[in-house]
Amino acid sequence: MLKNITRVLTGFVAVIVLLFVAYKILSGIPNYEIDATTIINLPQSPKSNPEIYAFGYDPAPAYTEPSKNCVTRNALKNPYYGDLHIHTALSADAFPEGTRTFPEAAYRFAKGEAIDLPAPPSDAPQRFQLLQPLDFAAVTDHAEALGEGYICRNPGEFPGHDTKACDTFRGGGFEGVRVFNQINADLTPERREAVCGADNKDCIAADKIVWRDIIQAAETADDKTEACRFTSFVGLEYTRSPDAKHTHRNLIFRNTDVPDLPPSHHMFPMPYQLFNHLEEDCRGGRDKCDVIVIPHNANLSGGNMFNPREIENMSDASRFAAYTLTRSYERLYEIAQHKGFSECLNRVTDILGDVDELCDIEKRRDFGNKELDFALNRLVPKFGTTNTPECTDDHRDPKTGFYRDGCLSSRDFARGALLEGMQVQQERGVNPHEFGFIGSTDTHISTSGSTEESRWPGHKKTELGLSGRFSTADVGHTDAIRTNPGGLAGVWAIENSRDALFHSMKRRETFGTSGTRIAPRFFAGRYDENICTQSDWLDHAYANGTPMGAHLPPQEAPFNFLLEAKSDPMSKPLERLQLVKGWVDASGQKHNRVMDVAIADNPQGKNRLCAVFTDTDYQPDMDSYYYMRVVEKISPRWHKTYCDGLPANVREEKCKDLPVDDYIHEMAWTSPIWFSPHHKTDASQ
Repeated sequence: MLKNITRVLTGFVAVIVLLFVAYKILSGIPNYEIDATTIINLPQSPKSNPEIYAFGYDPAPAYTEPSKNCVTRNALKNPYYGDLHIHTALSADAFPEGTRTFPEAAYRFAKGEAIDLPAPPSDAPQRFQLLQPLDFAAVTDHAEALGEGYICRNPGEFPGHDTKACDTFRGGGFEGVRVFNQINADLTPERREAVCGADNKDCIAADKIVWRDIIQAAETADDKTEACRFTSFVGLEYTRSPDAKHTHRNLIFRNTDVPDLPPSHHMFPMPYQLFNHLEEDCRGGRDKCDVIVIPHNANLSGGNMFNPREIENMSDASRFAAYTLTRSYERLYEIAQHKGFSECLNRVTDILGDVDELCDIEKRRDFGNKELDFALNRLVPKFGTTNTPECTDDHRDPKTGFYRDGCLSSRDFARGALLEGMQVQQERGVNPHEFGFIGSTDTHISTSGSTEESRWPGHKKTELGLSGRFSTADVGHTDAIRTNPGGLAGVWAIENSRDALFHSMKRRETFGTSGTRIAPRFFAGRYDENICTQSDWLDHAYANGTPMGAHLPPQEAPFNFLLEAKSDPMSKPLERLQLVKGWVDASGQKHNRVMDVAIADNPQGKNRLCAVFTDTDYQPDMDSYYYMRVVEKISPRWHKTYCDGLPANVREEKCKDLPVDDYIHEMAWTSPIWFSPHHKTDASQ
C-alpha cells in the first residue's frame, strides 16, 4: 500500500516538474518579432498638423455639427466636468462579473438619474444616483470581444452562442472574464473561430451591430437644445495587454462620423497600426471624423506604455513617423482612475529630484511591493509573487523591445513619460509624449462620474458590500481596499457641445481631478504682479499669455506663470498651489522639481488661491515642462468613512492594519506647458 502511494506521489511530482520545465521553455519563446522592414508613414491629414502656439493665441472651435446656440456660452470659457472611461455590460470583463446595465443606463446615470446596481448584497445600495450630474461623458467599452459578447448574450442569432466558450462567458466569474480577455494578453491576438466563424465573419458582423448601438446611445443622450446641459461622445477602449501589462487606450471621437468597425487590438496589434488606421479611415478618410487617443494606467504597464524601444530596430524614417503619429493622436493622458494615480513615482534612479510625498497617494505599485504577478503568454498562465524591481535592459526582450517580469519604470507615470518624450526629441527630433491631463473613473458597473469618497459603491459587482470591499487579491487584481473612486475629466471650453469640448481637449486645455470639482487655471505669459486682484484678470490672462496645454518656443524675454484655482464648494478648501517642473539638461539627464507657489494663510484653507510666479532657474536652451498641481486640505479616504459606519466588532475585524492611509489630499492637475529650444521656428502641438 505504501509503495503504491509512493509511486503515485513520485509520478505526481514528475508531472509537476515536466509542466514547470515546459512552462519555462514556452514562456521564454517570444510571441512575435517586430518586423524591422515595416514602413510607417507620416500623418497627412490637415487635422493632424501641428498648431503654432503664441501668447494671445486662442482660436475658436470649428463646427462639424449644427450649433446649439448654448445659453451658457462664454468666450472666456467655463469648466466642464465629465467621465471619459465608462464600462457597461458590453465589456467582456463586466458582463461575466454581473453588470447588466448598458450604455443607455450609463448616460442616464451621468445625467443625474438613478440606476440599479448589479445584484448587490443586502448591505449595499440597490440603486444609486449622483449628487451632481456630469456635464459630459463617453462610454468606452472594450472594443475587443464586442462581437463575442453579443453572440454569447443573444441566443439564436449566431451559431457561436452554443459553444463552450460562450457557456463559460455566461457562467461568469474569473473564467468567464478570462475566456475572451486572455486574447488581449497575446502580442498577436487571434479570435476564437468556434465563436466567430471562419475568418471571424460572425464576430465582425456582431461587432457592427454593437458599434451601431454604441453610436446610437451616444447620439440619443446628447442634449441638442440650447440649454446644452449634457454632451455625449462616441468612444471605446483599445485594450492591448501583452503579457498582462496594461497598454490600454481610450478613443474619443468628435462626433458620429466614425469608422465602420470599432478599432481593436485584434485588428491592430501595435499602437502605430491603430494610429495609421485612424489617420486613413478617420481624419483622412472622412470629412467630419476626428479622434483623440487617451492612454491610461501606464502605472500597470511594466515600462511598456511609453516605451520608445519597442520599434528601435525600424528605420529612422519609420521611427520618426511613429513618434509623430503618437504625438498627433495621444493628446491626453488619464492621470487618475480607480486603478491608481499615475502622476509620479519616487525613488527612481533616472530622474534627479526630491521625494514628493504626494506621489504616494492612491499608488497601486511601488518599488519593493510584494505583489501577485499574473503574466500571460499565449499558452500558459504564470502565478507567483514579485518584489517589484526597477526596469532595466535585463527585463527587455531584444526581439520585441517589450519589458517583462513585473518591473516598474519612471515612464509608467506622467512626469517620467513627459521627460522620456523630451529625451526622444533630443535624439530623434520629435517628442511623442506631449499629452495633457484628465481623470476618469473606469467604472465597470456603469456608475459614470461616481467619485464621492463617502458614497462610492465600488468599482465592480464583486466590490459591492462588506465582503467585497475588503476582499483579498485575486489573479490579475490587487486587494479591493487599494482601489479608489477614480477621478474626473475637466475641460475649459466656451460651451458644452461636442465641437467646443473636443476642440479644447485636442488643444489640451484640460485638467484632471482626483474626484472633486476643483477649477484650476494655468497660464504662461507676461503679467502684472497684481493681476490676481483685477476684475478683468482673465481677459488679460488670455490676451498676454497662453493657457495650459500649449507648446511654446523658448522665451528669451522675461515671462511668468499665472496660477489660479477655486475649490469645490462640496469638498474641502484649498491648501496650496504647486508648480511642477521637469527638464532634460544638455547631457540628457532628467530632472524634476516641485515648488510651493501659493499656500493658504489660515489653517482652514481657502476657497480661491491665485499667484504670479517667475522661475528664476529657467534656461531657454533646455527642454522643460511645467504644470500646476492643486492640493485640498486632507479628507477621509472612502474606506475610513465606510469603516467608521461599521459595528465595533466588525470594524475591529475588517479595518485593522489596512495597507492604505485613512486620510488623503484631493488634488487637481493641469495640462503642462512646454518650452523647447528645438521648436524655435515651429512651436508644435
